Amino acid sequence: MADHGSSENGLKWVDGHIEYKELHTVLTKAVAGFAHLYANGLSKCTFLAGLTGRPIHNLEDLECPPPVSFNHKRWCTLPCHKFPRFSCATKTTHCLYDWLMHYLRNKEYVQCPTDMIRHSATFVAALE
Repeated sequence: MADHGSSENGLKWVDGHIEYKELHTVLTKAVAGFAHLYANGLSKCTFLAGLTGRPIHNLEDLECPPPVSFNHKRWCTLPCHKFPRFSCATKTTHCLYDWLMHYLRNKEYVQCPTDMIRHSATFVAALE
């Protein structure tokens, strides 16, 4: 079997609980109920888009800060913490999710609609 793990953390697919040949099925079912999918980094987006057949939004395109800059507020007891150079995927994922929710809420409340004529007409009508 080809090594489909990550050179960044030294893990291999055979180290996990899901066989690589089952990843497409498991992942496709897991994300079926979500309209938008996000990942951090072009290589992850490309990999996941190829695997799921769906577009993956890159958090870097939204100017998400690098995961190392987050202040992790969650506790994790996974065994990866005994390796100091490894980052915790669980903590990183929670931080990225929290950042994305904050980003989307700010865009919802701060960004003005592009249709200024409608708002101008409403404003003028309200003054009369």
